[in-house]
Amino acid sequence: MAFKFSLESVLKVRKHEEKIQKQKLATELMKKKKIDDVKNEVQTKLKSYLNDDNIEEAQNIQKIQRHGRHILQAHELIQKLNSESTEAEMLVSKVRENLASAHKNRHILEKLKEVEQNGFTRKLQRDEQKTMDEIATQSFSR
Repeated sequence: MAFKFSLESVLKVRKHEEKIQKQKLATELMKKKKIDDVKNEVQTKLKSYLNDDNIEEAQNIQKIQRHGRHILQAHELIQKLNSESTEAEMLVSKVRENLASAHKNRHILEKLKEVEQNGFTRKLQRDEQKTMDEIATQSFSR
């Protein structure tokens, strides 16, 4: 007689849900990393542009205006990336909570399976012991 867990299909579904949540978390983390990488790249370019500008002298008014527009656009882009990074961080924390919930649900079912399997094993051992006791009793009574 083999052990058969009555909720095996539910356990498979919970494992699948946990796997999906892990994939979602990985996706969200990659998105956040891309945003942070772009933000760092823009900040680095802005710093290098400002350093280069300090070395050069402004030759004409158009160059000064272009420089001002470029710095303004870089700051706007950094602000936009900061807000996107914050949103991505909130999504990551939400997906982490979902993953924790899926993990907890799967873990509960695995513990239930373990308890049922231990009960099944004990029942088998009791039945085997009863059989052995009966054999011993019949052998002794002859």
